[in-house]
Amino acid sequence: MEKSLIYQDKNVKKYLVKFDKEEIDKLENRIAKYINSNYTFEGFRKGKVPKDIVKLRLGNEFQEMLLEEAEHELEHKISEEEKILFPIIIESSSIDNDIIEFEIILHTYPNIISTNFEDMVVKVPDSKGIVEEYINQRLNELLESNVILEPKNGPIEYGDFVRLEYYVIDSQGNIIEEKNELEVVVREQDPRPLIKALIGKSNGDEFEVEIPQNETENEENKETLITKAKVVQIYSRKMPELNDNFVKELNIEVETLSDLKEKIRKEGEEAVKDWQEQFIINYILSEIPNYVEIDISPETLNYYVESSINDLKTKGNYESQLEKFNNDENKLIEDIKNSALKWIKEIIVIENIANENNITVTEEELNQAIKNFGSMYGLSYARALEIVNSNHQILEELAWNELRIKVAKFIKEMVKIEEIEDTEKSNEDKEANELINQDQENQISEETNEQNMKDSTQE
Repeated sequence: MEKSLIYQDKNVKKYLVKFDKEEIDKLENRIAKYINSNYTFEGFRKGKVPKDIVKLRLGNEFQEMLLEEAEHELEHKISEEEKILFPIIIESSSIDNDIIEFEIILHTYPNIISTNFEDMVVKVPDSKGIVEEYINQRLNELLESNVILEPKNGPIEYGDFVRLEYYVIDSQGNIIEEKNELEVVVREQDPRPLIKALIGKSNGDEFEVEIPQNETENEENKETLITKAKVVQIYSRKMPELNDNFVKELNIEVETLSDLKEKIRKEGEEAVKDWQEQFIINYILSEIPNYVEIDISPETLNYYVESSINDLKTKGNYESQLEKFNNDENKLIEDIKNSALKWIKEIIVIENIANENNITVTEEELNQAIKNFGSMYGLSYARALEIVNSNHQILEELAWNELRIKVAKFIKEMVKIEEIEDTEKSNEDKEANELINQDQENQISEETNEQNMKDSTQE
């Protein structure tokens, strides 16, 4: 295959590609072998039809098959020689005098002009305040989970624990939802009408609450639903005293309050460390395009815009997307260009850094990514592996995401990381909650992975 450059604008290249007679003979032989394996010709045994007879019998159809086979060969060889962003664009093709010619356009990877990751500053919240709030919330959780319930005869107040029976009916009295039981702590910040209606009720009281309808439903089709409830039992909640005796009753590894706080502190510090690491990695990945300059042709961005808009129109999504930009197509085009530029920068920089520094995704790392994929969708490891192996795109996405993370960790060594004091307690509360939730999710994930391994063994 002979490839001659006709035109180039930065990363956009136009080539004239020729297949000579020897290459064409190989393609023809391949087609003839396929025809012989799948079809029969009158007067010939199956698989024994000479190539010339196949060409003669098929005529123009054989020429079309030859051109199609040459396109496949072209795509295969180009993918080995060039790193391309989009599929090959074939502008023209011809067969003449034992020569096949193609005029093709390639949008190759742009050259990287510069990177300046050393100028990136990642600001993460100061860990001290978050750890202290983490300790407080953990202790409150322990107290809440060991609260003492005492039957109460007076009216329901905020903070009480209540057992209810309820069922749901429509406006005609038809039962929509059968009788259920509900146990709830009546908290002031709980917005549910049923909970608000509990205040002042006593044991045995029966009452009704109208269920608010979804605002997006058609007004004409709305039907009023009613919750009919009965208070079964009210309990006052007595919080245990946080002291050494309380800790001993927990039957955990520690026996004193100070030891418990120290244990939770270590958990919090480890959780903060993991959280900060993830925060930094995510920040770096989101900011990579802003610290990279590439030499890209406007033709590439225009091609991406045109393809994206055509795709939106084909799928019937163009008008809804345009509305997001106040029906200004120029703004939509600019947004698509910016998205394309970010995507292209990320791809070429991550691949470039990975290649230059021998950063690869190991089989063990990919295997763990598959396990995490399974856990996310509640699948056993064996089932997740089956899905991934049957869908190459999912496998590539998992591998690519792992590579992105490893490259971000490499870039992390270049950036400046600053801890900033967070004076807003609400932010500390939020971050502490995130740590607690993340810690609980990790525990669940570990348990799920263990179960997945058991499931895969059983399967």
